[in-house]
Amino acid sequence: MNIIAKLLKSIISSDMYILIFGFITLYVVLKVNKLRNLVDNDIFDWEEKSDELSNNPEKNNKIFDSYKHLNRSYTVFITLISIFPLLGMFGTVIALLSIDMNDTAAINAAQSSFLDALTSTTWGIIFAVGYKIVNAYYFADVEDLIQRLLSLKKKLIKYGIDESLKNKSRWRI
Repeated sequence: MNIIAKLLKSIISSDMYILIFGFITLYVVLKVNKLRNLVDNDIFDWEEKSDELSNNPEKNNKIFDSYKHLNRSYTVFITLISIFPLLGMFGTVIALLSIDMNDTAAINAAQSSFLDALTSTTWGIIFAVGYKIVNAYYFADVEDLIQRLLSLKKKLIKYGIDESLKNKSRWRI
């Protein structure tokens, strides 16, 4: 059995938790992409009319909320990337701990557990590298949008408008 077949077999059996975590991360990537596109469509208008923002609570709410959601989602995405190698190491430790070193037959059967240990590590690295490449694609764009939103947020605060006002009369989420 070649290495690719062994890896594919392991991802649907012993390393299923890494695959599930991969789908969760994919969901977060799609959310970041959606937020990035929404913010990108609105931000130019906000920057052009930033002097009028102090009189428009709806747009102000959208700026505060967009900043918070994009920043939070992107931070979660970056954090999830760093967890994949840890999941791989976790699988490695679990597989190695399952080896029974007291029995000669068990020592011969340890090859299977050792293979499971290596495939867990491999999948952790594969997903981490894959999503790190996705992160490289989004990084400059998202960081630029977050900085531009932060700049608009600072302008609103300079006008005396901050997120604590959203809970008062005209300010609604």
